[in-house]
Amino acid sequence: LVAMMPPVLLVFAFLVAVLVVGAVMAYLTWRGSKASPFFQEAVRDRYDLSLPEAEVDAFYDLKDKLRQQYAPETVNGEQEEEADGEDGWINKVPGEERTELQRALMRRLVGCIDKLDQVQKDKPGNWKLWRAKLVSERFWSSLCEAEQLVSQEVDSCIAEAGELQPEWKDHIFAQAVHCWRTQKQQAKEKKEHKKAVVHEKKQKEKEVKRKVVEKKLEEEDKQRQERLAEKMMEKLLREEEAQSAKAKGKSRDAAPKSKGKKK
Repeated sequence: LVAMMPPVLLVFAFLVAVLVVGAVMAYLTWRGSKASPFFQEAVRDRYDLSLPEAEVDAFYDLKDKLRQQYAPETVNGEQEEEADGEDGWINKVPGEERTELQRALMRRLVGCIDKLDQVQKDKPGNWKLWRAKLVSERFWSSLCEAEQLVSQEVDSCIAEAGELQPEWKDHIFAQAVHCWRTQKQQAKEKKEHKKAVVHEKKQKEKEVKRKVVEKKLEEEDKQRQERLAEKMMEKLLREEEAQSAKAKGKSRDAAPKSKGKKK
């Protein structure tokens, strides 16, 4: 049949077959290269990390408030003053409120250290994934940018410490690390304590349930013993009645019959 077909039709059929096969192969290749929904969800496009905005805003809000209250002439560039000199604006702030500002700065830096610890823990593993082409270039770049952003924020905190108290900038980072570790340890202990309390509560509930079950089993056993005792008593009574009836029957059978005397 093929030999009887015109050459033009043979060429046309061949071209159609090639196009169909090519289209199928292209579709299969596209399906294979397309990431599955699970893969798209598991592999992120960007590294998610944000600064401790609440602590940062709280520090600057308090700083602006104190500066406006005690050194308004230094606000908006009306009068420039050296931040760390004897005439710096911070020296006009009372000691108690200055201490509160230092605490706000410490909370801000501690929050930054937590973020810095996060990105430094994530970086080595993601570097290996990036080298193996398992994460995108965009994701790796965003991780590096996040690390740089946190480092800049740490440097800013240290600079602020030097403005509040010149010699403090040499010690604030170590103090913040110590504070951060203490908070981590306290959070861990709190979590373990909560876990222990929950475990103890569950154990008590189990003990209560065990006692309830034991009491129920004991009551059921007692009732079973009582029923068994009743059955045994009924059996004994029936046996005694049977023996008594049997004994009476034998007595009647064994009694001699009376006869008249002959004269």
